[in-house]
This record gives sequence, C-alpha cells and structure tokens, in this order.
Amino acid sequence: MFSWIASYIYSSQQLTKNVKWKLTPEAPVVADTANEKDEELLHALAASMENMKDAIGVSTTDKDEEEQTPSPKKPTYPLLPEEPKGDRNLLCRVGVRLPDGRRLQRNFLLTDPIQLLWSFCLSQIKEAQTRSFRLTRAIPGALKFLNYESELTFAESGLANSMISVTWE
Repeated sequence: MFSWIASYIYSSQQLTKNVKWKLTPEAPVVADTANEKDEELLHALAASMENMKDAIGVSTTDKDEEEQTPSPKKPTYPLLPEEPKGDRNLLCRVGVRLPDGRRLQRNFLLTDPIQLLWSFCLSQIKEAQTRSFRLTRAIPGALKFLNYESELTFAESGLANSMISVTWE
C-alpha cells in the first residue's frame, strides 16, 4: 500500500538521487542520506503518512478482525413438498425466471407459504447452493423484493398465478 505513496512522494518532491527508500510496517518511509534537510523532510512525510493511515483506519488488526467475522448465515429453507395435483380452485401456478434466462413453472397450493418459492429455486439452480439470491415480482416498472421472513400464503400475498424473477445478491 505504501509503495505507491512512496513513489508518488518521491516523484513529486524531486528528492536527490542518493536517497534510498525502504518500506517497513513500523516506519513507512525511511531514507539513508547525508543531507539534514532531506532527512527532516522525509521524517515529516513519514509522520504525515502515519496520520493518513490512522485517518483511513488501515491497520493489521483491522484485517484480522475482517477475516474472523463470520459471513451472514443463509436461512434454512423448508422442504419442498411434491407438486400438488387436484382441484384447480385450490392450486396456483407460479412462473420463475432464472438468472440464466430459463423459465420454470410450478403448482403450489394457495395455502402454502411463499417460503416454498425459495426452496423451489434452490432445487432448480445449482449455483444457489453457494450463492445468495433474491426474488422479485416481475412487474415492469416496479421493483419489489419478496421477503423470505414473510409468513404469507400464496393467496394472501397476491403471488398466485404470477411471474417471479431470481436475481443474485
């Protein structure tokens, strides 16, 4: 990170050719020079770079904390029951547009929770096992994300006989 800063400072200040740059974590810029003025300038630059580093918030402990922070857990989706057959008054058909352009359709009971849509998408998209996705209503001009936490049924949510789009987060 400090190499580009050091090269920028070096080129912008037009320091003498006998200055040798060394980068270390403790002191980002250290020079071996006989000229006292150049040495003072380099110490001032090193101090200002330390201030920039503190202002930006870069430190080795920040990187360690980021690595230890667990990623958000994917929700556990309910088991997808067998596709219902029977009285059409109790069923609804939902179309799903996948990210790769394919379109699928499946029948659900009107009383089924809409969370089964996530289970259905997970069963149809291999990449969804490792990558999180969102479901949106495929209504032109209106972008409405579906909420997995919702406990609505297909009848209550208005998703019966509609088209849903799957997008990657």
